[in-house]
Amino acid sequence: MGKNFWAVVAGVISKADILLEIVDARAVEQTRNVEIEERVKNSGKPLIYVLNKCDLADKDKLDEIKKTLIPSVFISCKTYHGINLLKERILLEGKKKGFEKPRVGVLGYPNMGKSSVINALTGTGTAGVSSMSGFTRGKHYINMRQFFLIDTPGVIPYGEKDHVKNLMTGITTRSKDPELDLLLIMDEHPGIIESHYAVPVEKDTEKTLEKIAIKLHCVRKGNLPNITRASELILKQLREGKIKI
Repeated sequence: MGKNFWAVVAGVISKADILLEIVDARAVEQTRNVEIEERVKNSGKPLIYVLNKCDLADKDKLDEIKKTLIPSVFISCKTYHGINLLKERILLEGKKKGFEKPRVGVLGYPNMGKSSVINALTGTGTAGVSSMSGFTRGKHYINMRQFFLIDTPGVIPYGEKDHVKNLMTGITTRSKDPELDLLLIMDEHPGIIESHYAVPVEKDTEKTLEKIAIKLHCVRKGNLPNITRASELILKQLREGKIKI
């Protein structure tokens, strides 16, 4: 998943006047694509950070992010919060560069909501939306009244090995060992899962998972907690944004 995807990215950067990088507002550093940012910077073209799912993110953290990611626009495709601001920012950057109708490239990891962002901008179902990573295939050129949109498949940097990041962003949609994967996430984000399910934080994380399993009615015969099934459900809720990280 290396050279072909990067060839697509290079083509979009070349054809676009402005680039949008779609990231998850709940986990900004984990879902930024640094190589994409470097390539756009080297091209000399404007890059707008679009932080999707801001309605699920910690508001205090968002205030800090505003100071470091410039320019950034916080949006929610569910509530349409920030969509008009994003349009205004695109037109502003286009005006700065002297484009009457700029071409806007949309880039980012899979499952960041790129198709949802495009649909929110266009007000239609043009791009198609799916909860499965990699649903968008090939390039899409969308002609809007004030600018063009260039959509691409989600791109993973060549050699990306961050398993926890993949789990959080939905790149990994099926887990071979859901219990282990969940334990890795709980280790990286202590207290988040416990707080969501209103269970105490314990030194033995497996005991915590047992309590959550019972709360979720994930039990085997004899009313024994089914940690594997509970872990699968929790991972699914994380990917769908039902648990705030």
